[in-house]
Amino acid sequence: MALLEAQKLEYIYSQKTPFVKQAVKGVDFCVEKGEIVGIIGHTGSGKSTLVQMLNGLLKPTSGSVTLNGEDIFANKKSLHDARFKIGLVFQYPEYQLFDETVYKDISFGPSNMGLEKDEIDRRVISASKLVGLPPHLLNKSPFDLSGGEKRRAAIAGVVAMEPEILILDEPTAGLDPKGRQRILDMIVELNKTTNTSVVIVSHNMEDIAKLCNKVLVLKGGEAVAFDTPEKIFAETDIVEQSGLILPALTKMLISLKNKGLPVNIANFSVNDAVKELIRLKKEGYKLDA
Repeated sequence: MALLEAQKLEYIYSQKTPFVKQAVKGVDFCVEKGEIVGIIGHTGSGKSTLVQMLNGLLKPTSGSVTLNGEDIFANKKSLHDARFKIGLVFQYPEYQLFDETVYKDISFGPSNMGLEKDEIDRRVISASKLVGLPPHLLNKSPFDLSGGEKRRAAIAGVVAMEPEILILDEPTAGLDPKGRQRILDMIVELNKTTNTSVVIVSHNMEDIAKLCNKVLVLKGGEAVAFDTPEKIFAETDIVEQSGLILPALTKMLISLKNKGLPVNIANFSVNDAVKELIRLKKEGYKLDA
């Protein structure tokens, strides 16, 4: 049984008005325990609407979302519980920071769960460590932090609730390369150390290729593919027809494969791609254009 499962999910905005729009159309996919799942698609493909249904912020027009086999919209209690178990971090979450100190901001969610002070302290310290925030920053105003630190503090506020699933909507948007890499490293560390399932919405195909076990491709609100990154990016037509750009390394390796070379296109990191090219060179293949 999947940890989180969407079945025939649909969402229609402004029903029974001249502005009616179907944002999500019959989407099926699932997230297993410990997986990192990517959601990709062009602007307007339904990604943000979909993840808000997964978290219970939007109720589907039709279809279901189940967590551990139970419909999260079954009743008020199941919906309330789901919002703590399925943490959602919006794009630019640092704009949601509001409290006097970083500690108070991170502790806001756990405090609303009715936990004891000692448990809240433990969660704040654990979450700040996981996202890479030094202890001395906890007593600072969140507005005195750098852009990357603000992003990590905002994510820590959701991580501190210890959700079973963490959903991140464009987690690296607007960050410089160093800040972006820290967020990506944090996601991997969180997944490894806590076995938290992660869902990432992103336009960055390189990040999706390197991080994810499975990838859901949306186009016009519909799921056009759901498979491993290796299979998704091997189907170049699916990716490009969805308005997306293949990872640069994948494009290069596919180009070599199209010339008849026995290339493994599942090498999504620079180091792996270099090893693949060295192997081909040693085996006597010509790599020039």
